[in-house]
Parts: sequence; C-alpha cells; structure tokens
Amino acid sequence: MDRVKNGFWKISIPAAFIICGIGCLLTALALTKVTVGVARRNMTAIVSKYDEYQTDASDNFAIYSSSGADQPEEKAGLVILDGGEADVHIAKIVPLDEPDKRKFDFYAHMDEIAAALWYTVCLAVFAFLFYRWKIKKPYKALMEAVGSISNNDLDFKIGFEGQDELGRLCGAFELMRRELLRNNRKMWDAVEERKRLNAAFAHDLRTPLTVMRGHAELAQAELTEGGDRDAALSSLREISSEIDRLSAFAGTMGRIQRLEDYEPKAEPLSVSDLMSTLTGTARLIYPAATVEGPPDYAGLTLFTDREALTRIYENVVSNAARHARERIAVSFRVYGELAVITVQDDGAGFTSRDLENAARAYYRGERAGEDAHFGLGLYISSVLAKKLGGGMELENAREGGAKVTIKIQKDLRGI
Repeated sequence: MDRVKNGFWKISIPAAFIICGIGCLLTALALTKVTVGVARRNMTAIVSKYDEYQTDASDNFAIYSSSGADQPEEKAGLVILDGGEADVHIAKIVPLDEPDKRKFDFYAHMDEIAAALWYTVCLAVFAFLFYRWKIKKPYKALMEAVGSISNNDLDFKIGFEGQDELGRLCGAFELMRRELLRNNRKMWDAVEERKRLNAAFAHDLRTPLTVMRGHAELAQAELTEGGDRDAALSSLREISSEIDRLSAFAGTMGRIQRLEDYEPKAEPLSVSDLMSTLTGTARLIYPAATVEGPPDYAGLTLFTDREALTRIYENVVSNAARHARERIAVSFRVYGELAVITVQDDGAGFTSRDLENAARAYYRGERAGEDAHFGLGLYISSVLAKKLGGGMELENAREGGAKVTIKIQKDLRGI
C-alpha cells in the first residue's frame, strides 16, 4: 500500500492533470449512457401501459396503436417516438394521460440534459480530487512554513516530501529554511562572540591601566615632593612599557575583525609540499618535534587555503612548544573528505577549565605566567579551521600531555 501511495506522489502535476481529465470524461460518458438507458427503459414502461410495442436492436421505439389517432392536429397532446437513427419514422401516435405525458417528456429530454449534468458534476469532483491529491498538502505545508518564518521561527521542518513539482518546491523551501537557520545561528554566534571579545578586552585593559595609574601617582609624588628622581624615571619607563603593551593589545582587536571577514581561497596544494611545510615549521619552532605523514601520499592534492592552514598550524605548534617538556609529535592523515592534523606535546596537558575556554579569545590558561601571550593563538586557529570547512578539537592524550586536532575539508571548491 505504501509503495502504491508513494507511486502516486511521484506522478508529475501535468500527468496527474491529464489522468484526472481523462477520468472525468470517461466517468461522465459512462454516467450519461447509464442515465439515458434508464430514461429509455422508463419511457418503455410508460408506453407499455397503453399499447403493445417492440424495440429494434438499436433500442429505437416503434409503437403500434389500435386507436388510429394519427391526425396532425392531435400531436400537441401526444408523444412522437423516433424509430430510426437518422430520420424520424412515425409508426403511430399514442395518446397519453397528462401525468404520464409529463414523465415521458422528462425522460425524452434526459439524453439532452444528462451529458451537461454529468460532465459538470464529474468536472467538479475530479477538480476536488486533483486538489486533494496534488495541491492541498504542499500548499498547507508551504503556508505553515511562511507563517513560521514571518514569526521569526525557523526551528521547524517542512513535512511534505513529495517527488513532483510541488514536492521539489517544498524541498527547495526546506533547504532555504535550513540555510536561513544556519545563517541566523552563525550571526547569533558572531554576536555572542563579539560580546565575549569586548568583555575580555575590557577586562584585560584593567590591569595595565591600574599599573599605569599606580606608576603615574608614584612619579607625580616623587617629582612634586622632591623625591627620588631615579624612581620617578623608573615609573615613567614602566608607564611607557604599559603603553606599548596597550597599543599591541588594541591592535589585536583589528586583527580579529579582519579575521572574521576573511574569505579562504581554494588553491591546489600537494601533500608532498604540505608535508615539507609542516616538517620545516615544526622543526623551526621546536627542534625536537617529529612529523609523521600518511603512508602513501604521492600524487595526493588538497584544494585549500595554504596561508590560512599554515597560520593555524604555526599557532597550534607554538602553543604546544610553550608547554612541552621534551617532545612534540605531529601527525597528518586524510580520512574521506577531511584532512586531519594532530599536534601532541608531553606537557602537563589541559585543565578542565582550559578544555572549556582555551579556544576563546584572550584566554591565557590557568598556568599562564606574568609575561603570557595575549591568548589568541588557539582562538585564531579555531576560527580559521571553521572557515576551511572543519574545526578544532582539544583534549588530553592518554599517555599525558595536550592534544590538538585540526580538521579541514580536503576540497574547498564544493563548499
């Protein structure tokens, strides 16, 4: 039953319209023939009460009457019967009672009104069936979808999945809904991320401003009260240092803004060249690093943004180098449509708080010292990895140490 039902939904709308039209014509024709036949039988029954009669093979009446009432002036009150296909042959004129005459006249005209009646009824019925079959469900689904979207509600699914023209239209509408939902979530995430960035930026401004205020007050006290001039100069140098730090810190906000607007470019990159870059960069940052590639990568090519991938890799390896004791291990593999780079160190690993926040901007980690970096390396890597069609995962290795996994699409051209 389901197979038959699915087969009906696969029929195209023009084909369904033709099927309904032919069904309408055949049904109306059959009903018209049945109605005319019933009318003729009723006419025969009426006439049989007055005289003997017989029918030929074509069901055309030939009436025989003993009344001899065949004068033309009496035709107004009588019934003339057709006895041939082309010409009217009057065998006899049969006088009828007034009630029977009205009935006979009604049945005699039934062949004229039956066709118009049944074709009208069948047209209405088959139009309704066509609406129920092909129009009602997709129309209802689309109208409900339009109502939900107008109310800013994208968390729904268009339930109609027909394979005809309207079914494909519903599928396209569902695809549009998912894309709108994805863009809305992306925009919402960007707004939330911007809020977190502003909060982190404002928070990190407090420390250098507090230091600068303290040194400024100290320098002012030393200079106005005849104090130690060298102490005042030292305070001024500290203030200058903090100003440089603030300038660099403010510059990171501009870099983050440019990062959000960055559009990757899909360019061919052979795995052989990529392995050379991975090995050279890792050895430059941490000489004891080891790099392992896939067993057989000759002729394998990625289509990705080399600059973005290199920046991701440098940030992750630099972060590992700050925490590694003796070893950094890098592994590159290709799994289906994903290219995966894993960077693992033998340091203390991530704390639970690090695992939750390490990929956020300006997070320096629970073990960060006073001269810590700005906390943007893993954040930048995470953002760029998403732009390359993948993402970044943080975890602690089983044997100890931090493990960062970078996943990107092997071919950006299809995204």
